[in-house]
Amino acid sequence: MNKELWLFTQSFPFGRGEAFLENELPTLAQRFARVSLFPLHGGEGMRPLPGNVQVERLLPDPYARATPAQLLRRSGDVRRLVSSLWQDMGMAMFSKRWRGELQSTVRGHVHRLAVLERELLPRYDPKRVVLYSYWTHEWATLLALLQATHPEVRFISRAHGFDLYEHQHASGVIPFRALQLRAVAKLFCVSLAGSAHMQARHPAYRGKYELARLGTADHGINPRPGKEGLHVASCSHVIPRKRVLLLAEALSRTTKPVHWTHFGDGSAMPLLKDRVARLPANVTVDLKGAADNAAIMRWYQENPVDLFALTSELEGGVAVALQEAASFGIPLVATDSGGVRDIMNERTGVLLPQHASTAELAEVIDGFRQSPMATAAFRAGVRNFWEENFRAEVTFNRFCDRLLELHEGWQAR
Repeated sequence: MNKELWLFTQSFPFGRGEAFLENELPTLAQRFARVSLFPLHGGEGMRPLPGNVQVERLLPDPYARATPAQLLRRSGDVRRLVSSLWQDMGMAMFSKRWRGELQSTVRGHVHRLAVLERELLPRYDPKRVVLYSYWTHEWATLLALLQATHPEVRFISRAHGFDLYEHQHASGVIPFRALQLRAVAKLFCVSLAGSAHMQARHPAYRGKYELARLGTADHGINPRPGKEGLHVASCSHVIPRKRVLLLAEALSRTTKPVHWTHFGDGSAMPLLKDRVARLPANVTVDLKGAADNAAIMRWYQENPVDLFALTSELEGGVAVALQEAASFGIPLVATDSGGVRDIMNERTGVLLPQHASTAELAEVIDGFRQSPMATAAFRAGVRNFWEENFRAEVTFNRFCDRLLELHEGWQAR
């Protein structure tokens, strides 16, 4: 308990992003004497934090860029960044499409690195402080640069989705990946699929990859549904890659009474509302819009749900929305993307192909009452699988055990 944790995030605890950290932070606060959050970006509002957690805005202007004079003074850092880009992208780094963006990114990293050396490094005690980048992204790149000239710096990182899969980037590569992987002490993938991807794509560093799943808190059991109309729930941003419209289209093919509740908002909401307005009479819909996590959990506690659906085309880890629904004992149907299959099996529901058709999804919904998923025993099995694999107290305490074990090992060398 005498250890400190420095946790580097994109924007958490500001705004609504990185909501899954709300589940992890209480355990981190219990296991470390002090936790310092370093968000790269700000945002509206700040979520409540445990008493021993503090926020430091190390970079008040995350978009600031190094001047030509600073680039000249820090030519070694520039060379390290450019060398990594060459390993990552080859000749593509010189293409007109990417050249300007990459030059701006290099200038940004050089500026931020100077701030880290000035503001953060003097306070860093490697015997006491654990460095943890929540994403293998900008902060991981900066910590890798810092380590290049300050070898006492050791850090670990998580890898989720966009910071893991190259195909989620327009360029088809993740810039500075080579630099990050050389420097990081351990890379904790949140799903088996992610770990397998890293081992196949970057086998030279396979000894650094470990599985460390996320988890969700226990909010109780969802009330057992009755036998009148089927109640389907979903929760995601309403954006193209989440394919909420696919669920709406599938519901249009159903023949039995269905009530659908969706939590979430986004750019595709006008299209969704238009499609919902044209659903057949057997389907009723409640679009809840954006809601905070506490409100969604209360809703699950009070409203019986037969089936939770996730139709995303592009997931990273094991979708937290699936974990939350499973914690209440709600059967699942989901499309196969990213780490989704880690939670989908014969104990939890139906895994559909990544590019499932509306007919396939409609068949699962219409046939639900005649399936094993409609039983109390199945719902208990869903809950049990969540307890074994995604219960927050278990997954995050196990993760903290590993962090502290690694840190002690570094000090013994």
